[in-house]
Amino acid sequence: MRAAYASDYWTTMSKLDSATERFKAALDKLEAGLHRQLVRAQASSRLEEEVNALKEDRAQLAEELDQLKSDARRMNELNERASETLANTIEGIREVLAD
Repeated sequence: MRAAYASDYWTTMSKLDSATERFKAALDKLEAGLHRQLVRAQASSRLEEEVNALKEDRAQLAEELDQLKSDARRMNELNERASETLANTIEGIREVLAD
């Protein structure tokens, strides 16, 4: 009887050891999966921060571009006025010299 009990004991222990190993392997896989998810989440967070920074840069550049376009229009208007004034002055000098 004792031999049968010992055999059952070792069989049970062997099954328990096998189950424990499978459980450990499953936990290792779970931990690895969680780690990969964490790394992806961190990478995603960094990308989101970079995208937000790029959006802010884009908005600032758009404002600067609008300001530069406005400045260029004003400069063109001033250039046209100066050219017109210069042309009128040259015409006036020619008239004086022609007299």
